[in-house]
Amino acid sequence: MGRVTLQEVAEHAGVSRATASMVLRNTGRLSQETRDRVRQSMSELGYVYHRGAATLRTRRSGILGLLITDVSNPFFSSMTLGFEEAAATGGYMTMVTNTLDDAARQSRLAQAMLEYPVDALAYTPVIEGPLAVRPEELPIPVLAVTRRPPDQTPYLTVDDVAAGRLAAEHLVSFHTYRRLVYLGGPKGARPRDDRISGARQAIRGSRTRAELVGEFSGLVSVDEGIRLWGELMASGLSFDAVLCHSDLIAYSVLAALRATGRSDVGVIGFDGLAQSKVFFPPVTSVAVGPTRLGSEAAAWLLRSIEGLEVERRIELPPHLEVRNSCGCPVGTS
Repeated sequence: MGRVTLQEVAEHAGVSRATASMVLRNTGRLSQETRDRVRQSMSELGYVYHRGAATLRTRRSGILGLLITDVSNPFFSSMTLGFEEAAATGGYMTMVTNTLDDAARQSRLAQAMLEYPVDALAYTPVIEGPLAVRPEELPIPVLAVTRRPPDQTPYLTVDDVAAGRLAAEHLVSFHTYRRLVYLGGPKGARPRDDRISGARQAIRGSRTRAELVGEFSGLVSVDEGIRLWGELMASGLSFDAVLCHSDLIAYSVLAALRATGRSDVGVIGFDGLAQSKVFFPPVTSVAVGPTRLGSEAAAWLLRSIEGLEVERRIELPPHLEVRNSCGCPVGTS
């Protein structure tokens, strides 16, 4: 049995194909009775919208592409949800997949999305390697998200220098910690470098004897946080505060501190994950909010598709969510 056509729906409902099309697209000046009759015919006949045919007519697929590093990371999960919600509000579906921070994989996946095709693409650049094709030569809008791209592609990121500065200022100027370490983040990743730079700025500006005594690079996961903690312990460094590249790494550090009975170390994460509110102790975190980042990215793509003016370089300002892991009193929020 073949696919039911819109013409068959129109004949079943006793209307023209143009009328049936207006009902499908929710346009035109039609009576509610006509709309209900056509929808009833669609239901009875089992009509399914043929997106492929619509793509040929409109030259739009109604799909936004999203290439992220790893959806198992709660940061990217939340960002994806924000992206999907904003895309859906604009009438678009989202096609999302993971690069695993691999340049060759990113190139293959980007090319596949262009062939599908998607109407616009947002992606988190891998640490090394450009996108499969030159974004300025593409017929669709492209936006880099969370990391600055190695080319002139428009980007939407967090002001990570300000984020590092906020975290270090709180630890050094408010709590008077003096020996800080930075734990995690892939080596060469711009957010990590910028946060460390911001932390150093805050330490210099504090006019205290505080210093950043160590930096340890690594991936972003709970298991990696455990490994990094072991590396820090093996280093023999003396420290009293830890800047964690992500809230996930902060969870590992805080669990290790609980296990050893230490309560003299201040811990701050980056991300602002919802889970950080209910972790024990609740995690102080520098955040913009991954959900907001995703929704802003989708909104940018939607505006670009419509030919509206958009900014090419956007850095969202972070804020500090103060809780207890840094040493602030229980009940702080």
